[in-house]
Amino acid sequence: MLDAGPLIAVLRDEPHAVGVVSAIGDAAVAVSTVTLAETVDVLERVHGWSPSALAETTEGVLGVALDFVVPTPAIAARAGSLRARHYRRRANDVSLGDCFVIATAAAGETIVTSDRAVARVARAEHVDVRYVLDRRP
Repeated sequence: MLDAGPLIAVLRDEPHAVGVVSAIGDAAVAVSTVTLAETVDVLERVHGWSPSALAETTEGVLGVALDFVVPTPAIAARAGSLRARHYRRRANDVSLGDCFVIATAAAGETIVTSDRAVARVARAEHVDVRYVLDRRP
């Protein structure tokens, strides 16, 4: 299960994308559709990608390379519960989108993330995590 940060790093060919690809290895890569929404938001709003470039990327590259998981009501309820139990404004700023990543990860599935809050909550919930360091300046 891939979190938005590492996915954005790969799409933008950021320096730590190599670590993301290495962490994934040969495994099939799944992404929650909530993570896709977060990825599109950040690429357009923060990095200035055009809607047409985003459409080409999401319909082309990502559609071929990734397995998308649509959250069920059970996953949504689990994500809400995770946030309610773990979110603390300054101590553990885990977003609802982050909680969807954790809730979507099936038993035995690994989450690849560069977000400390995601890693912390996933580990607290006994979900395997591969933390990739974001080495942006």
